[in-house]
Amino acid sequence: MPSKNVKTFIIEKAVLSLRFAYINAAFCDYKQLVRNRKTTPSYKFDKDGARAYNLTYQTNRQIKIKVIMQSKRLENIKNITLLALMLALTIIFCFVPVQFGTITLALMILPTIILSQVASFKTSLAMGIMMGIVNYIAWFTTKAASPVAPIFQNPLVCILPRILIAVVCYFTRYGLQKCAFYARMKRTCNYEYMRQTAYENTLDSSLESTAKESENSQNNGVKKRDSNKKREGREILTNQFIYAFSAALGVVTNTLFVAIFTLLFFNGTSIAQNTVVTVEYVLAWFGVNFAVEVVSFSLITPPIVLALKAAKLAK
Repeated sequence: MPSKNVKTFIIEKAVLSLRFAYINAAFCDYKQLVRNRKTTPSYKFDKDGARAYNLTYQTNRQIKIKVIMQSKRLENIKNITLLALMLALTIIFCFVPVQFGTITLALMILPTIILSQVASFKTSLAMGIMMGIVNYIAWFTTKAASPVAPIFQNPLVCILPRILIAVVCYFTRYGLQKCAFYARMKRTCNYEYMRQTAYENTLDSSLESTAKESENSQNNGVKKRDSNKKREGREILTNQFIYAFSAALGVVTNTLFVAIFTLLFFNGTSIAQNTVVTVEYVLAWFGVNFAVEVVSFSLITPPIVLALKAAKLAK
């Protein structure tokens, strides 16, 4: 049996050999790591990261472009659908006039007025041009036997006022909406300034109890909801007024320019049944129809426009 000292010496040697093997393995791993770092470019990982980032960015950009293109395509489909609907109504009203006794309403201008409230300028102008052309064709076909057909067979009398309806209605609606927007922004900014000033003035005042603060916060929440409802109601009423005023101005534009061009080209001219075109004849011809059209179109246009916006067929 070996002595105790021999056993201790053998154990110590075994531990030292294990330590040496562990250190040698660690050193070999370190040398391999250094060798790999020398042979592998340091920018490889950065390049892979940049490539992955660019791929992600391009993918997100392509997705955004697809979403934008789809929204534009959907918007174009809505505009074309609305334009086709209004054109169909215009054709019906042009070839099938609506009469109430001796009063004949020019309902063929109503789709153009409505479209000018919700569409872009190009769409409104296209609608005005198409309405003028359709109406011009009607005076050579179904309305050729009318005593005033020779007057409306003139393109300046028949087509140009219809185009001006779209232009005037669009810019009237656009300008009034801009004015209403800036007035609302100015009122909001003034309110925020007054509230901030009141808050700064009350910073040095004493704090009230917690129960009273909670009660005030609840009251403020109720007041805020009530103010939001009132603001929405004011905006709806403002838009209705803008649509009604724009429609009335479109009727005025149509009647005014038709009367001006009629007197300019046909003043003193004898038409059917030995009727001479004079200022009195034009005033009597347009007087009653003009009043009825202004009132009726101003009342009809706002509900139709709000219905189109509620159905998301217009902005």
